[in-house]
Amino acid sequence: MTEQEGHFEKGVWVKEAAAAPAAQMENKIEERLTTATKNVISAVDELAKATHDLLATEEGKKHIEKTVKETTDQVQKSFDDILSKARAEMDKAKADIKAEAEKAKQKK
Repeated sequence: MTEQEGHFEKGVWVKEAAAAPAAQMENKIEERLTTATKNVISAVDELAKATHDLLATEEGKKHIEKTVKETTDQVQKSFDDILSKARAEMDKAKADIKAEAEKAKQKK
């Protein structure tokens, strides 16, 4: 005898309608999204734990110190380049002003 999905209602067996294919597909997609979300959260948690473990090691601390020093050196070099260019522009502007003043003086 085959069992049919359903329930008793007022003493009579009422067959349950099979879930519509769209509803089944929606449920599968929802399950997949739920699973994917859990996997991403788990991966992020693992990354956070690994990062924490790295920070707790001497090698990790040295790596971070080296990275910070390299970053600081790059920032310092960038600012030095900016200042150097600004000074060159200021010197050029002063020279141009001086040349204009000399021209004006010679015309008088």
